[in-house]
Amino acid sequence: MLTRKTARVLLFDGDNRLLLVRMHDPDVGDASGKVLTRAYWVTIGGEMEPHEDLAAAARRELMEETGLADVHLGPAVWTTEHVLKIRGEDRLLVETFLIAWTGTTALNREGWTDLEREVIHDMKWWTVAELRSTSETIFPTSLPQHIPALLGGDIPASPIAVAP
Repeated sequence: MLTRKTARVLLFDGDNRLLLVRMHDPDVGDASGKVLTRAYWVTIGGEMEPHEDLAAAARRELMEETGLADVHLGPAVWTTEHVLKIRGEDRLLVETFLIAWTGTTALNREGWTDLEREVIHDMKWWTVAELRSTSETIFPTSLPQHIPALLGGDIPASPIAVAP
């Protein structure tokens, strides 16, 4: 099985809102191959290039997906591992989440790839209350439960494993 190392960014604005991306990719399913039939929300991020470290990948993904360069990138705080079927092939996703902050909320989609334009439907800044009360699907599923600790300043010394 191929491993896909992924840099993900928990990007907060000055009002402690978290940026999530709404997407749906019909070529991606769970380990059994079952594709989600509706869109879902995820953090900014994507696959690391072979030459990149985590911070470089996070900055590249932030620039590509949001156009934001004025971002304070913090440490890695979470990890997840799970299997997805991508275009018919099993992939082990090894995701590392970094925390980051920005004072700018205006987003730019000019850096999106053709695939991103096909599968990304929206971007939204979410409050903790919205994350906790939504019926929308959010990944990682444990995100709403772990965000308050981060916003309260409880930044782990090393990344903790969270449920995908």
